[in-house]
Amino acid sequence: MDKQKLLQEKGLKTTTARVALLDFLEQEGSPLDVVTIVEKLHQQADQATVYRILDILTKKDLVNRLEFGEGKYRYEIQKNHHHHLICTNCGTISDVPGDFLGKFEKEIKDKKGFLVKSHLLEFFGLCRSCQS
Repeated sequence: MDKQKLLQEKGLKTTTARVALLDFLEQEGSPLDVVTIVEKLHQQADQATVYRILDILTKKDLVNRLEFGEGKYRYEIQKNHHHHLICTNCGTISDVPGDFLGKFEKEIKDKKGFLVKSHLLEFFGLCRSCQS
């Protein structure tokens, strides 16, 4: 993904710190807390700058801000709609790809006259490793 073009399409200036943050989130692939992001990007940006960048990128729909009941936000690069599996033992987070709720949303609209604009669905439990 061309980060410079992506930022320009959203009307944002391309900076080294913004590109580094997007690259890092894309490489990691799972939602990360801001402490982890700041630690990784400490050479490109200070903590306040990382917070500002995350806020801007979230508002421009380039980054998703997620909350899994941990008392902190996690961030991931915007990608196709998906849900998450969160291990309550080790904290591993993995994606559940696909929009398997599309049919259910259509049913809600047809039966209740309610247009679902978005939804959140996260699965909490034990990953394969923690079940042993």
